[in-house]
Formats: sequence, structure tokens, C-alpha cells
Amino acid sequence: MGRSALQFWHLLVIVLLAGMLGTTAGDVIVKVSPDSAVSRFLSAGVTIGMRSPWELDLRVVTLTAGVVLRLTVLGAAAAIAALVLFFRRL
Repeated sequence: MGRSALQFWHLLVIVLLAGMLGTTAGDVIVKVSPDSAVSRFLSAGVTIGMRSPWELDLRVVTLTAGVVLRLTVLGAAAAIAALVLFFRRL
């Protein structure tokens, strides 16, 4: 895969996966040592989105949609690291 073959959606997928991996790592750290101040800091974050799903009932079909973005410190650090590595590769 050449350098010119990378597109914007590649960057989006890489950053999203890195953020998910960082958030998961933060959750694992909290499970291993829940009383540690470091684990509480790494797993601290904000949740942005809808608490309850939006529902559209059309009698024949019901559509349900909801989006929640959970951003943690470790997830953001992993996403930033992925951005740096991605742009260093270009």
C-alpha cells in the first residue's frame, strides 16, 4: 500500500479504533486496581450523546437510533498517538 493510497476514512478508522482501544485499556486498569488514583485519572472522561434512544414508530416498522460518545483520558491519548503516527507515516 503506497503512501498516496491512504485516504481520510483510513485516518478516521485508525483514530476511532485507537480511541476504543485506549478506553478499553482504561477500563481494564480500573478493574485491576480500582482504588488507585492513577486508574481513576486514566479512566476519567465525559459522555456526550443521547441517554435514551430516539424511537420512530411507523406502525409497520419501528426505527430506533441513539449515539453516545465516551471520551476518556487514555482513549484520547491513544487517539492522539494514532494521529501522530499516521501523519509521520505520510
